[in-house]
Amino acid sequence: MKEAVQILQEAFLTEKATMLSANMNQYVFSVGMDADKRNIKDAIESSFGVTVLNVNTMLLKPKPKRDRSRRNRVGYTRQSKKAIVTLKAGDSIDLA
Repeated sequence: MKEAVQILQEAFLTEKATMLSANMNQYVFSVGMDADKRNIKDAIESSFGVTVLNVNTMLLKPKPKRDRSRRNRVGYTRQSKKAIVTLKAGDSIDLA
């Protein structure tokens, strides 16, 4: 099993992610591409000391972007993976 540092890359602190954490006790993380739901659950529980009820994952597809340094040629952002983690009632993670 990989270390929690290799699985969890960063927490999303967008407006939608903060509303999920405030209202539904769900937290959004950017995770490694090879991480599965069991690895993500174990990494969250060991890192933050909380109980995870559910993990939903999704792949974020690359988007085309214009690169001005290469004469406006089209490049692509990299593909990434996102996980939405639901915690037990009463548990919380302080991300601030």
